[in-house]
This record gives sequence, C-alpha cells and structure tokens, in this order.
Amino acid sequence: MDGPFELSKVNFVIDGDGRKTAAILPIELYQQLLSLRELVVESSQHTISAEYSFSVKQAVAHGYPTGAKNKPGFTVVKGSTANGGGAESLRPAVLALRDQLLEDTVLCRQGEGYEFMRDYQFSSPSSAACLIAGNARSGLDAWLDKWGRSLKDRGYGKKR
Repeated sequence: MDGPFELSKVNFVIDGDGRKTAAILPIELYQQLLSLRELVVESSQHTISAEYSFSVKQAVAHGYPTGAKNKPGFTVVKGSTANGGGAESLRPAVLALRDQLLEDTVLCRQGEGYEFMRDYQFSSPSSAACLIAGNARSGLDAWLDKWGRSLKDRGYGKKR
C-alpha cells in the first residue's frame, strides 16, 4: 500500500512515445479523489476566514483586515450584526454610510439592530467598529483575534 490512496493499484495507458495518456484506477480510489476535489473546491471558496471579532451590546461581528498593515481597511463578513440607533457621538459620515448600506441591502434591519447580508470592506477598522457599535470606537483596539489580541497588538496601524 502506497498510503491512503493505494497508488500501486493505478494502471496507465501509454502512447507510442511512452507518455502516460490515461489512468485506470479502482472505483474506491476514484471516489476518494472526487471527495478530495469537493473539499478543495469548497475550501477555495472560503480562502479568507474571519480572523477577528468584536462584540458590543447585542452586536457580534466578525471580519479580517485588508490592505497595508500601517493603514488597513477592514472587511466585515456576512452574518455579522450591528447595533441599532446611534449615540450622539457617532459621526455623521458613519450614519450616512449606514443609510447607504441599508439602501444597497448590505445591511438589513433585524429587530433592534442590523445584519450584514454580504461581506463589506470598510476603509478602516474604526469605521467598521463605529458602525457596528453605534458609537465612537477605535477599531485597532476593538477587533480581537481568538487569543484576545487586538489589531494594534498584532502590529496594525503602526507607522513605519
């Protein structure tokens, strides 16, 4: 046995120049290869995972940084939620962005808050955190990885 795929059971069709042109293999091996192909296709559709999360009040959001490490953007993934309303400290630009995302159906009203219907790339981690929290936030401090380290702890936002 050559491993989990038993490659020793594979036979090849060879042309007149000695090149392998086809393979004959047991059905079990063929089924294993099909299963493997499905896994590869599935994983290629999810190449970037949500590495960071942010929870505040009823909102729970997940995402990942994009772009340059010294001035990152931030993508919030589908299914994340945001708080409704908004504090007086919330910048008008964030309120306008929320209205635009609602109009573009990136965000949809869910009870007292909102839900992301698809991934959305923000210009900064802070604009994402502010929109999600409904108040002013530092995104470099708010977004945490699974070990509790912030984007700032991981070296994002630092000047070179």
